Amino acid sequence: MPRVDAADAYAVSAPDGAPTDPQAWADAVFRRVPAWVVALLALRQALVGLVGIERGDRSAFDTLRRTDDEVLLGTDAGHLDFRVSVLREPGRVVLSTVVRIRGGWGRLYWGVVRHLHPVVRSMLAAAARRLSQGAPARSTTTGGTEHPG
Repeated sequence: MPRVDAADAYAVSAPDGAPTDPQAWADAVFRRVPAWVVALLALRQALVGLVGIERGDRSAFDTLRRTDDEVLLGTDAGHLDFRVSVLREPGRVVLSTVVRIRGGWGRLYWGVVRHLHPVVRSMLAAAARRLSQGAPARSTTTGGTEHPG
């Protein structure tokens, strides 16, 4: 990204036996979303349309690039662009987000979302618990997710 307006990162220890494939971690975080996050995202979908911000869909969290150790997810939208990196390091997984804000609607949107964005930390921790128990990182419908947080 040529300019970054916001960034954060969260890490969890990778439990013994958890996948080393970063795509499995990305899927566990963003394709198995808790019901309360699904409800927040549904509310987001309803509200953004009222102010002219485009509604997102699940493709916002599609993999853009991948290596053996990292996957990059994200999208560009009229109000902001974001990228999420899921990096598998020895003994841990790091999830980083960078955001580029576009215009007034983007500033307003991020002004609200930035307070909710730390939910990603709990989503990563939940993924670690599931993956340590051998639960599959299967995809589920998330009610139309777009931007993290």
